[in-house]
Amino acid sequence: MKLSPAITVKPDIFSVLTYPRKERNVLLERTLADLGITPLPFGKNVVWGVPVLGKGWSSIVIYGMQEQKEVAIKIQRRDSHRLSLGREALFLRIVNERGIGPTLYHEGKDFLVLEYVEGVPVRNASVQPKHIRCFLEQCHTLDLLSVDHGQIQGGKHLLIGEKCWIIDFEKAGFRTPRNVSSLVSELFLRKTECASRVRSQFSATSESLIKAVREYKKTNNLSLLLDVLHLS
Repeated sequence: MKLSPAITVKPDIFSVLTYPRKERNVLLERTLADLGITPLPFGKNVVWGVPVLGKGWSSIVIYGMQEQKEVAIKIQRRDSHRLSLGREALFLRIVNERGIGPTLYHEGKDFLVLEYVEGVPVRNASVQPKHIRCFLEQCHTLDLLSVDHGQIQGGKHLLIGEKCWIIDFEKAGFRTPRNVSSLVSELFLRKTECASRVRSQFSATSESLIKAVREYKKTNNLSLLLDVLHLS
């Protein structure tokens, strides 16, 4: 019996636009096309055989090209409890004005088109003192804006690449900001391999860092913390 040649089926990026439902989102496809954006299967995560940049509880992120520009397209999942991505867009616009976060290019009720950024999560990266200072300064700016990121602790939203990136503002809010204190806890005080690696590069003790953070909470002055870490 003669065997038929194997047929290679290319992953259909449009099949994941309505994840976790298996249907087409013709309106979003048309909107992206009107913006000159071509979604492409690419990324380390896989959904239904389609490579994507990321998949979370409330959204999915896919790669795309807009002319010669790489973009990330964040799409609200159909089973998300959020009404829209408008709140996240609001905070992105605010922090973008201070040079923080991926640039927001376009927004719709259920999608955001963002600058595509590459980097290694801080917990897996080779963290250097210059990176610590960069993240501290960004977190300090967020504190001054009274914007609490909400997910600094955990480290997966801190990326180190050509720049130091704070990403994913979906849980950000106008509340008592704890960005700097959360960063110090994540990178210095927690009993994790990442914190142990970072601590080994500095002579500061846990006690001196805790004292500096307490003083920072009173004054919003980053100087003492930078002095303790010899980053000033």
